[in-house]
Formats: sequence, structure tokens, C-alpha cells
Amino acid sequence: MPTALPQTHLPGAIPTLNGRGFMLEALDSYATAFVAAAAAATGEVLDIGCAYGVASLAALKLGARVCACDMEPGHLAYVTEQAQAVRRGALRTVVGVLPDVNFAPQSFDAILASRVIHFLTGPDVRATLKHMHAWLKPGGQLFLVVDTPYMPGWNSIVPAYEAAKAKGEPWPGFIPDFAAVVSNRALQQPGPEFLNTLDPDILVRECAAAGFVVERASFFGLQRLGNAANGREHAGCTARKPG
Repeated sequence: MPTALPQTHLPGAIPTLNGRGFMLEALDSYATAFVAAAAAATGEVLDIGCAYGVASLAALKLGARVCACDMEPGHLAYVTEQAQAVRRGALRTVVGVLPDVNFAPQSFDAILASRVIHFLTGPDVRATLKHMHAWLKPGGQLFLVVDTPYMPGWNSIVPAYEAAKAKGEPWPGFIPDFAAVVSNRALQQPGPEFLNTLDPDILVRECAAAGFVVERASFFGLQRLGNAANGREHAGCTARKPG
């Protein structure tokens, strides 16, 4: 029986099967750039935290070889089903959780981690970026997308985030008790225990510390609605492994 997607009360955002968040159906500019890089790659690319595989499937349609990785086996079952009508022979799936999942060094031409690393603590973000640097071939690209403190639903933290950032705290957007900030009723799902909201400056800092050369970093608007509420709900970063 085909995997059925959960019903959603947020147009353009599909709840994950594990109740930790949502997958956005629209590809933002960073994910679109990953798809283009995947299509041009001669080797395999990695979509980690792929959820229902919106980026993986777009890349497969263009002939890419994709490794889709997620912590939820049901998500990967859905991607596999959908890929059968696209280019199933170019897909492999891996169940794994960051920062513990691992791949061989120099396995991938490009990596996408879209709305994934904000589920990690600061030390785990750093460990993950070092892992990704090792997994990429020389010259390979990393594409990151995260939620920021300016996202509706938890933007009440913005004054504290901005004050902490001004003081030089390394993870100023960390929300230790997510449920206390965003009600489960509003989410209509449990949500994560904590959230480490990030911004372009933090992405640049941490990518550089992991050995990447940053090519682009920016805020961008709320993809779920198709246009920006304030233009800073998400942040993205593109970086390259030297070589």
C-alpha cells in the first residue's frame, strides 16, 4: 500500500511522520541550486534529512544519482515509491540520525541539509559540518537551509536572541524548551524538544571553521506561503570544500 502523507493545516507544509516538524513543498533558491549541482555532478549527491524527498525527487528527474538519508524510515519509503516513476535506479536510501550517521570520506559531489541542523545543539552542529566536509569530494558543495529566530510562531525570542548575539554568545537563537515557546496546539504535533535557530552569520562562521570556503549566505522569506512575511524567516548558506 502506498505511503499516505499526513493531512496538513499549513498550506505548502507537510507534517513529518515523526512529529518533529514539517517539510516545505516549495524549493527555495538554495535547494534549487543543489538540484542544479546534483544534475551536473558525475558522482552521487546526498540529501540528508530529506523528509518526503522534494529535493531528491527533483534531482532524480534531472538524472542525478542521489543518496536520500533521513531518521524516519517512513519518509524514505515514500521517496522510494515516488522515485519509481522518476528514475528509481539512481536512488539509494539510508536511515540515519545526525550527528551519528556516517559515510565514507569523499563520497559525494554535493550535500543538501535543508532545515535539519537547527535540530542540533551547537557542538553537534560543529561535528556535523566537520563530517560533511570529510564526506565531500574536493571541490564539492554544501547547501544549508535553516530556520531563524524570526520565524512566526517563535519570534517572541527575537529580543533575547538579538541581545545574546550582541554579547557575542555563540548560539544566541537556542530555544531549550520548544514547547514553552510554541504551543503544541498551534503545531498540531509534538515538535522537537529544543530548537537551535540560526542566522547567516552563524552559518558562515561555522562553515569556515569546518574548513569550507563560503560562497553565499543570506536570509530569505517564508517559503510556506510563497512570499516573505518579513524576509528573514529562513537562512541559507552555500559553501565549497577546497580543492
